[in-house]
Amino acid sequence: MLRCLRHVSDRIVITVSEGNVFRRWAGLSAWSRHVSKRYTVPDCSADWRAGRIEADNTPNEEAYIQRIEAICAREKIDTIFPSYDAEVFVFAKNKARFGAQGIVTVVPGYAALTRILDKGLTLQAAQKVGFPIPATHIPATVDELRTAAASIESPWVLKPRCNAHGVNIRWASDLEELEAGFKVLSADQPRPLLQEYVPALAKRNYYLMVSPEFEIVSLFSPRVHRYRRVGMRTPSAAAETTNDVPFVAEVRALMRELGIWGALTLQTIVDARDGVPKLLEINPRFGHNLWYRTELGVNEPLIYLRFAQGRDAGEIPAFPVGVLLLDPLRDALHLLGQSLDQGKTWLRARFGGKEAVSKPYKEDSISQLLRAFRSEYFGRTPRVTCPLNRGWFSDPLPTLVRICNVLLESLRRRLA
Repeated sequence: MLRCLRHVSDRIVITVSEGNVFRRWAGLSAWSRHVSKRYTVPDCSADWRAGRIEADNTPNEEAYIQRIEAICAREKIDTIFPSYDAEVFVFAKNKARFGAQGIVTVVPGYAALTRILDKGLTLQAAQKVGFPIPATHIPATVDELRTAAASIESPWVLKPRCNAHGVNIRWASDLEELEAGFKVLSADQPRPLLQEYVPALAKRNYYLMVSPEFEIVSLFSPRVHRYRRVGMRTPSAAAETTNDVPFVAEVRALMRELGIWGALTLQTIVDARDGVPKLLEINPRFGHNLWYRTELGVNEPLIYLRFAQGRDAGEIPAFPVGVLLLDPLRDALHLLGQSLDQGKTWLRARFGGKEAVSKPYKEDSISQLLRAFRSEYFGRTPRVTCPLNRGWFSDPLPTLVRICNVLLESLRRRLA
């Protein structure tokens, strides 16, 4: 977003949440030389994560908004562009307040946004227009939970209706485990979702740019080639652009049904039983794969900004077909991680140590990964690579921070 907007900005100010040392350190953009100033602000996400979707600001949200207003006045800010679900929510319901101060907030309307942030409402809308979803119930009590679970074959998935980045998703294989998880989630956020576990053949994301008239002006849904992990969260390691996208008509109908515009990511999982993509959630923001589109020549942050300003987006280039999308840094670290895992397994077998504990990483052999890398990186297929690995001379600190982030992530998952 920073790279896409810096040429139309005289001054860019970044905010990070206080009270979270890792987030303050890990934010890539905050370290860029293109950022004029960085401020810490109160964390506005606690009430949203607790499911308090209310039109009026809570005390925490009001403290956050007042801090933002003070920063805007000091720095003469005229545009706010949030990038996290909770911030999008808070700015949407304060859109008119900032508009009265001459400040544009790049967010959709509050009423439509509440249907996106609540996964239960999102899935009901998808079901209405014919977009497939997993079997889903929203029980209010343990008795309702037992009744709903009886209609779904185990294992089951429990998740909060309002969350981001897969936080607090639980998996249960028996009723005792299911009821315990339900009580924990209900204490934090009432009426969590109960869903069937969908055996994954693959995942498929729909990346959309939707105009204020609720028409899709850009739709991108690459085919994933490889994953770095398997399980409930499956980040892709290699993807390819394609025009073979299922349920496009239903996606267009869903946007009109929701009455939402802006930058949206529809996350689906392809059911191994029937090959059908089933909707999990919609994120009303750009995700970490924004580079897929910007590296192919579509400046989606600038398009979104123009929509928010009431301007025409201009001509939007078409996406090419048959281009590989690769992330060399994560691929290299995945290969290193697999080598370490297989080395530990060999040492335990050789010297009679403890039996290896299964890890949530794909059991690719080193030779399989190397063959994939040779085909992807040295074959004849056109390719683009993640730009976050570049910038060693033009803007080095974000690149260094990203490498540290990826290393820490890999280490944390292996220690978990």
